[in-house]
Amino acid sequence: MKSHVPLSQRATVKFERVEDRYKVSVTPLDRLDWRIGYAPTMKAAVELAHELAN
Repeated sequence: MKSHVPLSQRATVKFERVEDRYKVSVTPLDRLDWRIGYAPTMKAAVELAHELAN
């Protein structure tokens, strides 16, 4: 498994359950620039959040 810098030190992350998938919203701590993606499972949503934070 990859080791990541904690998301809380890099970005603000929101997870929302939307019907049968998860909506992931990520923005860097220093500015509002939301990136949004969708994932089928919570595990995939966490990985997507790390990708969107980079």
